[in-house]
Amino acid sequence: MTRKLEDFVARLTALGGGSGDSRAIYQEWASTYETTMQDDYGYIAPKIAADALAAQCPDKDIHILDLGCGTGLVGLELAARGFSKIDGLDVSEAMLSEARKKQVYGALTTGDLSRPPPSDIQPRDAAIAVGCFGGGHLGPQHLATLVGYVKPGGLLVLYVNAIPYDADDYPSRLRALESDGTWQILMTEASNYMQAINRPGWVIVARRSGPDRSTTTGDMKQ
Repeated sequence: MTRKLEDFVARLTALGGGSGDSRAIYQEWASTYETTMQDDYGYIAPKIAADALAAQCPDKDIHILDLGCGTGLVGLELAARGFSKIDGLDVSEAMLSEARKKQVYGALTTGDLSRPPPSDIQPRDAAIAVGCFGGGHLGPQHLATLVGYVKPGGLLVLYVNAIPYDADDYPSRLRALESDGTWQILMTEASNYMQAINRPGWVIVARRSGPDRSTTTGDMKQ
């Protein structure tokens, strides 16, 4: 694993964790994102996260919101595991245009995950966020914000780059949200999410506190 970070990936990493300045990069990158990430770097974080959700949730009829869905790689992985009620949200309309081509999503909506969930988006049975944390993206201060996209009793699956995970002390933030009754951590597990480079990360699965409503469904209003 000797390949170095280049081009868009290097530019994102240089922005630093939690800066939230990546929109322009993704607008420019959208059409070649999958070629870069999958062909050049062997990107498998969507697979790892989808496996984690499927392992915790045998009910394939749940309604899932793919946060920071990008071009739809996570949606494809979820569909391959039998999930069919999948909506997506991303800050970049160019990335959403690519996601629409996958034909695995219901509603696809533009939204900023650094802000509280809009009132017209209903919480889902589960939400999954892959590639949303790190350089140019969200920071640990935004973890509580994402919880609002999930119903009480619902699941939240995150995949976080290990560099900000350690540098920004995600473990203490995760524990703090558990201590204050926001959620229950079900799983934290390290893995390498780029097969062509040493790029460690963490998958986290949490259940939002409150009554278990994981067998119900919600709708996204537009």
